[in-house]
Amino acid sequence: MFKSFFNRNKDREPSHIPDIGLTKANPILLSSIPASYSYLDALCTVSKGLSYERIGSLQSEKFAKLLDKYTFVLNNKKFCDIFIYPYHNEDNFIIPAPFKNLTPDADNNIFNFIGQEDNKVSEENDLINYLVRIVDLTLIKNGEYSDQDVLWTVDKKEALNYFKQQLGYEDELERLILLELKTAKQDFYSITKQEFILKFISNFHNKKLTQFAPDFILERNEKIISAYNSIIETVNRMQAWLDDVNLRKRMEISTMGDLNNNKLGLFTINQCVTPFFVIRLICDVFGRFRLNYSVDARILDMLPAGMASTLLCRIYQFTPGELEVFVGIDSLNMDCISYFKSLMEDDENVSYSILEVERHKEKSYSDMFNNLDFRDDLDDETIKWLKR
Repeated sequence: MFKSFFNRNKDREPSHIPDIGLTKANPILLSSIPASYSYLDALCTVSKGLSYERIGSLQSEKFAKLLDKYTFVLNNKKFCDIFIYPYHNEDNFIIPAPFKNLTPDADNNIFNFIGQEDNKVSEENDLINYLVRIVDLTLIKNGEYSDQDVLWTVDKKEALNYFKQQLGYEDELERLILLELKTAKQDFYSITKQEFILKFISNFHNKKLTQFAPDFILERNEKIISAYNSIIETVNRMQAWLDDVNLRKRMEISTMGDLNNNKLGLFTINQCVTPFFVIRLICDVFGRFRLNYSVDARILDMLPAGMASTLLCRIYQFTPGELEVFVGIDSLNMDCISYFKSLMEDDENVSYSILEVERHKEKSYSDMFNNLDFRDDLDDETIKWLKR
């Protein structure tokens, strides 16, 4: 996502300045606050156990604008301080001496990792990193945990807007941060900034943004929840007619409290997984609910054609009119079987519920109708057609 920040001057490492980045007289020169965070994230890849915290802003006689100071921690012990000047006209990517000493083989290739397929930093970690920055900047903007060295500037405003735009959030997220800070201080008045950020991130879910949505959005959300439940009931009834015990199993998952199960900007609320079909109830960055489903490529090998068609038809029958645009397809060629098996291996997860539907006693619909008792006033011809 920040690939553009790492496309210049990657070979410029002034070895004649041994304290580069370690003092406010010789900070790392970068072009923006977002570039600063991307640079710091890259340094964290030098060794496991590295993390950083923004300390504040500092004045330097050598620079017209404020510098930012960050403290790096290695395995819960202070490692070093890094100073960054985020208002330079270009990005100078340099690995400071402590990081080189920690991992001598480290080179400027660490600044190439963003955007590559083998990127070790997952989208979920990106989400957490961006949320941390949004929370931090929102607190600065509103004068919370005020520090005379930390000033709200145009650059910080641009950075806050940038990070929100990357995830698609708008002002509702800032309102939620301030509301939860107020609640947190009522419970624990002396909560520190870092404690609050950790608490907010650990408990964040897009669903919390629904409290800022208008009534017509909330009403539509309720309809989508009802449609989701109706689709699950359809799946349940279909599974009762299947002979294979594995096809009569499904997993119902609640991911409300797990950031790692969610992608950037879209949070899953509930998910139903079978070997032939997956459906998710999700919430977007504005607190709007929607349904996304996937079908296994081999569904016709697992279900009768009529049953498979009925399943897909029911999805749209339960979501008519305005709801239809809030139904999406994740995949029509998904390997649901492998996904189902992988979840079954993690069945100790407390958010998972494994259900096995009991098989109907009748072997088929025909058997069921043949066993029905019809009213005495029905003639044989009518009963024949009803059984069909």
